[in-house]
Amino acid sequence: MLNLSQRLLALARLVPQGSRVADIGTDHAFLPCYLVKEGIASFVIGVDVHEGPYQAACRTVRAYNVAEQVEIRRGDGLTALMPGEVDVVIIAGMGGSTGRDILENSPQVVEKLKKMIFQPMNGADVVRRWLSEHNWVITGEDIIYEDKRLFVVIAAEKGERTALTEEEIHYGPLLIKMRHPLLQEVLQKDIEAMQEILKQLAKSQNQESRVKVNEFTRKIHMAKGLQEWLFAAKQ
Repeated sequence: MLNLSQRLLALARLVPQGSRVADIGTDHAFLPCYLVKEGIASFVIGVDVHEGPYQAACRTVRAYNVAEQVEIRRGDGLTALMPGEVDVVIIAGMGGSTGRDILENSPQVVEKLKKMIFQPMNGADVVRRWLSEHNWVITGEDIIYEDKRLFVVIAAEKGERTALTEEEIHYGPLLIKMRHPLLQEVLQKDIEAMQEILKQLAKSQNQESRVKVNEFTRKIHMAKGLQEWLFAAKQ
């Protein structure tokens, strides 16, 4: 039996029953094997650009005897797929900017998708902004705490263009709406990181640094305002 991490289980829970799935950056292919073994996905393509993870994924598929339902490909993002080959794409374990670039590089594949699921290691705002600008509606969000880290999960489906506020882009429309219990921790972590950046910027007096100081000061103000709103809601 496959025992997935909480992070991977959160991704699996967002996959519609009977979907054809592609897992981009599949690493050891534990998630693809779990999806077919549990009867969630009918077929999964695991993609990895690096030789080591590709070989490891192939070994996992053989070990769990799922070669008829899981195919491993070595390739760069969605370029390893044909348009319409899968319904759902999972892009997890990489930065938000990298995830965005993967989508930008394969518009014909993206056009045929029904659902996309992300777990950005950073830059969740980059993913949400891209989705908002390209007529994808955020339909699921979660925050997972594992190995002393916070992981944000985002799911989106095609729909009407939705304008998100800056708060929603940075911290998630659904996470805010549900007042996710771990959102306070995400906000505090961001505030502390941005305050540290401000300390470094204070050492420089050039124009670019002053612009960044204003930007991070505004973002800290936004995060603290959201913190206060969440705290007030508990009273």
